Amino acid sequence: MHPAPSIILFTVLSGFGFGLLSIIGLLQFFSQISIFDLIAFSVLGIIFSTVGLVSSFFHLANKKNAIKSLSQWQTSWLSREAISSIFCLLLVCGNIGWVFLQNMYIKELGIVLFFLALFTIFTTSMIYAQLKTVPSWNNILTPSLFIFAALAGGAILLTNNASLVILLVFGTLQILFWYITDQGFNDKKTSIGTALGFDANEEIRPFDAAHTNRNYLLNEMVYKVGRKHSIKLRYISFFMAFVFPMSLILIFPGEFGVSILVIFLHLIGVYFSRWLFFAEAKHSVSFYYE
Repeated sequence: MHPAPSIILFTVLSGFGFGLLSIIGLLQFFSQISIFDLIAFSVLGIIFSTVGLVSSFFHLANKKNAIKSLSQWQTSWLSREAISSIFCLLLVCGNIGWVFLQNMYIKELGIVLFFLALFTIFTTSMIYAQLKTVPSWNNILTPSLFIFAALAGGAILLTNNASLVILLVFGTLQILFWYITDQGFNDKKTSIGTALGFDANEEIRPFDAAHTNRNYLLNEMVYKVGRKHSIKLRYISFFMAFVFPMSLILIFPGEFGVSILVIFLHLIGVYFSRWLFFAEAKHSVSFYYE
């Protein structure tokens, strides 16, 4: 799949923003966060979430279609994502206003914010996980990967021990996801032959190329990244997103300045991971061009 920069930024930034808001909600429920930190980090979460959501508009061919995404909530995960993100951000703003005016927070509201922010991240992941035409996405690892990637960023800023556990889970899920990606269509009885009605074991190939020049399907659905470059990017992603952050947290526990550096490294690693998420994904339409 074509790794569009706007979609990568959207999933990385909004994921971090909503992940941060979910961690804040959980800490609020257990009364483990100060009034100042709740307001400050909630504002930071809103900024990242909003910037991420706005960046997704640049991937739309017709920007006016954005408003239509709110009307298809019964069938579209994109619509559910748009609605849940709006509700979540409005609730966070209301929570900030209440805390600022009353100088106290409602514990029970924290657990609502936690689950609503997580659901928003889940809806984003399901936009991709529902696609049966992309086997590497169409599994339980995709939503798990998105959720733990989001939680890791928030946990790094606000917790210590929990962030190590979440990073460890996230790293494990990432390795498993790359394994699934490498399998591609190996475990799927899908080929150009089955698309034409032949048996899966019959080897069929076209005489000529499907098209003589570029088209929408090639631009959006068929993207080839060299195996050598893919492996390099995986190493960069793994060390930046997991190894360096975990090492720094263990060496400098509780240092907020170090947490800022860790977040910076972590987000760079997640950016490369998300680029590979799209670039390495093989859509079934690619059989038509092999």
